[in-house]
Amino acid sequence: MIIFNFGIPNSGTDWSQAVFKKIWESQNYTFQVEEPTSIEDLNQIIGTMNVHERMILKFDLLTEEAIQAAQQDAVRPFYHYRDPRDVVCTSMEVQQASFSDAVEATVSAYQEIHHALPLPGIMVIPYEHIAENADALIFQMATQLGILLKLDAVSRIAEEVRELATQPAALATGETTTGASVRIDQEHTTETSVVQPLRIGKWRDDLSQSEQAMVNRFFKPLVTQFGYAE
Repeated sequence: MIIFNFGIPNSGTDWSQAVFKKIWESQNYTFQVEEPTSIEDLNQIIGTMNVHERMILKFDLLTEEAIQAAQQDAVRPFYHYRDPRDVVCTSMEVQQASFSDAVEATVSAYQEIHHALPLPGIMVIPYEHIAENADALIFQMATQLGILLKLDAVSRIAEEVRELATQPAALATGETTTGASVRIDQEHTTETSVVQPLRIGKWRDDLSQSEQAMVNRFFKPLVTQFGYAE
């Protein structure tokens, strides 16, 4: 089974990455983790992946190769999205992008959503559910993988991932493995992604008044479509 963990950048894929690992670790499964840093790396991994093995593949951009691969029964796609205004200010913070570059990248990312939603068996994960309804979400993610978790196991996973979001990056990652293939088993359970603290509506605090006015105007159709407060 292959997990496709992707979506709008800075919309919760790191959180889900940690959850997927813990779900499979709870079953004592052996699996591989891939976090490609370029489209070329992503397409190479997709072209050589073995659907008879377990792998978690985390990426942002949805390529034609990924769309085709997601049609396979052994692939489980999970798509993440978030208030585009929060995506902009998080990109400025995490990727150190300029305001204009962050806006442009967010616009480009949201143009892919219409290609992602029709994928068979896709589970769509709103960032707000991650922040406010993690236990129920984790239970649903596990069932999507064919695993029925006990409720106490769900709560334990949710708490462990919450703790990751409060740790310094060095402690949360253990080692730098982005872009590398990591074999995970009962002896090797290293966390490979930094889980950012969860914040909803951060654009109101982090953007200047002029930037707030611009993102409100620019992303008004998306804000209305997804029902975010203005």
